[in-house]
Amino acid sequence: MDRRQFIKTTGALGALASIPGFAHPSPGKVLVLGGTRYFGPVLVEELLRQGYEVTLFNRGKTNPHLFPELTKIRGDRETLDGQGLSALNASKTEWDWVVDTWQGSSKCVVDTALMLSKRVAQYQYVSTVSVYDNWDKVGITETDALNPLPSKSEPLATENRYALRKTFAEQALAELMPDRSATFRSHGMRGYPTTASRHEPYWQVKVMRGGDLVLPSDIDYYQVTDMVSLARFMIACGQTQSMGPYNVCYPPMLFRDFIQNIVEQTNSKVKLHWIPQAFLLAHDVKLMRERPAGRYRFNVDKAIRSGLVNRPQTMLLADQLQGYFDRNPKDDFGFGKPQTATISTQRESEIIRLWEKHRKS
Repeated sequence: MDRRQFIKTTGALGALASIPGFAHPSPGKVLVLGGTRYFGPVLVEELLRQGYEVTLFNRGKTNPHLFPELTKIRGDRETLDGQGLSALNASKTEWDWVVDTWQGSSKCVVDTALMLSKRVAQYQYVSTVSVYDNWDKVGITETDALNPLPSKSEPLATENRYALRKTFAEQALAELMPDRSATFRSHGMRGYPTTASRHEPYWQVKVMRGGDLVLPSDIDYYQVTDMVSLARFMIACGQTQSMGPYNVCYPPMLFRDFIQNIVEQTNSKVKLHWIPQAFLLAHDVKLMRERPAGRYRFNVDKAIRSGLVNRPQTMLLADQLQGYFDRNPKDDFGFGKPQTATISTQRESEIIRLWEKHRKS
């Protein structure tokens, strides 16, 4: 099977009706804050497929052409006095739940939660495993300690890093809506879209292309979040009104198995060059981060017990490749750009020659 046939027959796009167990529940009303960028469209499309009535609240500046059939409330959450939420407040609509993916200052989450606290049964917040303080532990669970915060609240203009902004938001929701909030701690979301061109799927595309591929030989585990599986789990939690924090990702997988699955599913003729991480780092090649020990070993048992069903990785792979080819129809994307965990084909050849020379010396 060639890669395009693999994508067509395996990917989730347009194929949901054939998935065992997929059913449309009784429609409800869901408010999505944002909804037109990155994970937002994946979630909105899943809600619509399952028969929900969706309202979007955003500024109308990012991908405004998406979802023309939906009710859209315009506003801006980044205002000091909260006046940017006035249109949302004036709507007086009640929803079954609200979804918030905000990653800026937690003040925006506080303002929105205060306004909607009596109009939604559940406040869903898409968070991250970066909220955990100590990644040295293998098997981090939802009860492990979060990042210590520098203050009790966060101003709108903040220089806090991403992990602290998310931690502040979780803390605020735990205080404002302790029994009516659910947080979903993702671990590197993967799927059809990317946040930027520098995040094109490296391993998937490189394996699919074939030829020589450099890999770190002593990286044991790998772990990511599938966007579609996350979206479905969030909807399931909305239906059952399941609250609290959840680690949402695939269970830890062996990195070599992850790569081998791509080889097999794409029928690739790639030649794998497994090289020790120490050698790669000594030559300024940073393809993977192996420390701390818990980086790719987060525990997802709670989410699985609560209904998380991760799609087969073949479906995620198909979605990633479909997105890649939609953005790069000529398959001419060049890896190895600055600030990415990738290397160019030229650099890859150099590393292979250096490694072969080292082995023979």
